[in-house]
Amino acid sequence: MASFVKELREAIKHFLEYGYSSEESLIMWTERLRNATENKVDGNDLYRYTSRRLTAAYDLEIGRGKALKRHIGVSRFTLNYLEPKLRAELDRRIMASAGLIKLNRSQAIDKTIQRFSGWATSIPPISEISVGLSASSRTSAIATSQHIAKSARQIDFEQRRVMVDQTHKLIANIDNIIATDGGAIAAVWHSHWRQPNYDFREPHKERDLLVYAIRGNWAMKKGFMKVGPAGYLDEITQPGEEVFCRCYLTYIYNVRSLPDEMKTEKWRKFIEGNKSVGRRSANFEAIKNGG
Repeated sequence: MASFVKELREAIKHFLEYGYSSEESLIMWTERLRNATENKVDGNDLYRYTSRRLTAAYDLEIGRGKALKRHIGVSRFTLNYLEPKLRAELDRRIMASAGLIKLNRSQAIDKTIQRFSGWATSIPPISEISVGLSASSRTSAIATSQHIAKSARQIDFEQRRVMVDQTHKLIANIDNIIATDGGAIAAVWHSHWRQPNYDFREPHKERDLLVYAIRGNWAMKKGFMKVGPAGYLDEITQPGEEVFCRCYLTYIYNVRSLPDEMKTEKWRKFIEGNKSVGRRSANFEAIKNGG
């Protein structure tokens, strides 16, 4: 970034000393600025950068099994079986992240050039101002260069923000694939609203620890469960769907783990029936053994 700021200060100094005299001069300086900005990050490295960051997150979730903590009941075998799908999601997210960073970077460059061009064309020609830079003009030049460079300095910051956001989106999509193929029947929303200084969304705070039914799951088809007060998961925005959302879901795979209000009478009768069978089996074994 230092090379760009240096180039920008030289450009501002030039226009303060000579004024806006020709379009050719402005084009020359804007091209120099654009080149200095584009040299900040090699576009060819964007894919490798996003790949390295997202693959590290993927390896933690899948390779080291962190995702299983959000999917109690799902086995390591299931993760291995789903790996082709999960790997495809990783590849898709890498491409999307690299494209988004490139777009944001181009917009930051264009914004910087636009600010500079607007400022430069406002400087009167040399015949209407004194030659050279006064002390106040030099101060102004430095301040102006810092202001104009603000959007360019955001490049690294925005790139990091994009990667944080894309990592959460990757994890959310990984969870969705595991839940879908693993047969999840409900999901519990978790918000970070208790975390100090976390800029949470109020609707997401209100969802914290609510249990959402997954529409069309096997337990509903068997009549063992019903939708609870929170409703269906597909009726709300998903974790990571909104920009910089860090919420996550933990998934429920068996009816026993559901809140009572989501269990049906048919389920209760089914459980009672199994208990009766168990008691009869126990009595049979006792009789058989002379008890």
